[in-house]
Amino acid sequence: MNIKSLLNLTIDLVGKPTATASVLSSQTKGFAALLKEIALPYFVAIIAAEYIGHVMFGTYMFKDSLSFIINELVPLLALLLVSGILFTLLLHEILHYYSIEAKLKRTFYIVTYSFIPIFLTSILGGLLPKLAPLFNLCGLYSYYLLWCMLKAEYSNIDNKKLRNATLTSIATMILLHWALVGCGNLIFN
Repeated sequence: MNIKSLLNLTIDLVGKPTATASVLSSQTKGFAALLKEIALPYFVAIIAAEYIGHVMFGTYMFKDSLSFIINELVPLLALLLVSGILFTLLLHEILHYYSIEAKLKRTFYIVTYSFIPIFLTSILGGLLPKLAPLFNLCGLYSYYLLWCMLKAEYSNIDNKKLRNATLTSIATMILLHWALVGCGNLIFN
């Protein structure tokens, strides 16, 4: 996937989440393809945006690159990676709890695509560090996208069972996210 198609996918996911989720539910990609085509370009963009934003508007100068990497970049990327892994495992287990047949590969697929708004808000928050908390609130859109992705992926499942699994997943992920951010702040600050 090239940058232009990734940008179009991002715009479609944000603008037309239900239609895009139904298209994505029919596609298949492996772990390596998802990491290479989605996560890696976004991580590179996040790194560049964080560095540019902190040099232009923040407290770091070009000579403070190592300090920037240790204090800003490592915690952010660690939070994104750990969140992705834990959210995938959590969603997989919750779906199995509600007797919904889920494969770990498809669960990772759903979580990766639902993380795109979080990646986007990380880029915007990196470019404008003073507005990062506001942009982080926009990352909550990822939970709506998760809802759309689960509805598209498991359209043949009973609506009540799927709704319960989705709401449980979203509530648990929000609590887990708060715990991860809190632990990250204790460790890195």
